[in-house]
Amino acid sequence: MLYHVEILSFGANLDAKIMDAISILNAVQKDFEFALAPERLRSFAYTFVREEYRSTEIWSRLEEYRADAKAPRPYVIAVVDQKLRSDRYRNLFGSHQAARGLAAITLRDWHFYADSHRSFLCYYFIRYALSFVAPSIKAHLETRDCFFDFKGHRRDLEKSLSSGRICEQHTEELNAALNPETKESVKKMISIMKAQHAKSNETLPAESLREATRIGIIAIRPDEFRAVLDHFPTRRRAEGKNQYYEHARIRPRDGDEIGVAITKSPEQGQIAAQATANNMIRELAPRWILLVGIAGGIPDAEYSLGDVVLSSRLHDFSVTAAFEGGTLAHQQQGGPAHIEVEKLLSHLSAMEKDFDKWNLVQSLGMERPIETVPGAPDERYYGDAEWKASVHKSIKANFAGDAAHRLPHYVVAPTIASNTLVKDTALARQWGQSARHASAVEMELGGIYAAARHDGGGTTRVLAIRGLSDIVGYKRSPEWTAFACKTAASLAHSLIAAGLIN
Repeated sequence: MLYHVEILSFGANLDAKIMDAISILNAVQKDFEFALAPERLRSFAYTFVREEYRSTEIWSRLEEYRADAKAPRPYVIAVVDQKLRSDRYRNLFGSHQAARGLAAITLRDWHFYADSHRSFLCYYFIRYALSFVAPSIKAHLETRDCFFDFKGHRRDLEKSLSSGRICEQHTEELNAALNPETKESVKKMISIMKAQHAKSNETLPAESLREATRIGIIAIRPDEFRAVLDHFPTRRRAEGKNQYYEHARIRPRDGDEIGVAITKSPEQGQIAAQATANNMIRELAPRWILLVGIAGGIPDAEYSLGDVVLSSRLHDFSVTAAFEGGTLAHQQQGGPAHIEVEKLLSHLSAMEKDFDKWNLVQSLGMERPIETVPGAPDERYYGDAEWKASVHKSIKANFAGDAAHRLPHYVVAPTIASNTLVKDTALARQWGQSARHASAVEMELGGIYAAARHDGGGTTRVLAIRGLSDIVGYKRSPEWTAFACKTAASLAHSLIAAGLIN
């Protein structure tokens, strides 16, 4: 690493916005290292509060910071959120003393001239880093569509953000100051800055979104994936080492903007799901991973087809022993959800007003299918007499009379996972003896749990949100698959939009 640039928030904690830009620039090159000040030193700048900042005051404060920090800090940038002025100019985006390795930037009014704070800060971090490296570079007072235009006309900033162009004069000056590797790093930083523009179609490197990604969503089937994407129409593609992501930004109710990364497992089963989650954790480090899609249901009068199960505990029966004569024994693994998941699910019924529209037709894009209920189990029911009776009771409770027109709802319950697509009522009964309160049966949650425990260091929260497309012991109509995909996706999006998963 050739150049270390330290950045401080002045007058307020702007660290989250700064880290968004830092992570983007650091992800694509190794010659410039942008970093926040050490946590123990940040209060030095937080407490320097002004209604208007003079550059001369900031230079003095930054020199004091260098002295107090007691370690070499050749390049330091202050970021403020109030008006910035110098002795000569009254309203600046930024100012610098390149020979001293000092610069200042204001986030005030950035939204009038850039489509995100990320592109705005990336631009100024790059610009001042280059000025530190080549202090002789002077800004053009006239507009040349150059990175180093003075920006006396504030709209000139938009040109620099979209073009990233450096004029011939300044290119020659930089060429004299930079080695070939550092020049390549500059190109990469400018390219990733331009890619932050909302109208850019360029695929982003996944690592550049690491600090911006709070939530990851994994779908398994193509129909599950499409149902989730329908709720995040504005998004960007990102490329990781082994998989692509669709990255969306959403502003939850009464909260700051967060990033959501959506990807699809290459196939069904625990191994593929674990690999997908491993990749996501290593590249994006989301705090939460949501497994969103469909599952089979254990028959119960409280829920049925199209309803959504939020998993509070995992019963994993993937480890099986086979004995002579065809007898199988299953070792139960798994465990409770992360404590933060338990906290959310335990109190969720008291928060329903925050996401009460998730099950409306307008949110789902599809009406709940109709099931006819015979007086007794017919050819659609399978299993022994006791199981058929249990399934019939469940279907009747959820589709007969007024229930035929009810909205889908959610239940919080344990989930059974294995590498087996369960249609066998005898197997479901056997597992149910050990997992008495389980409501859903699926094939991937165990893999996600394992990834979160090992690659996530135990800090990654995992929540399965599964729409019930089947009831074990019942031959349902095909349209329930699409409906269950939509109910799971709608509930997941609504919980995020309400700010409950954060």
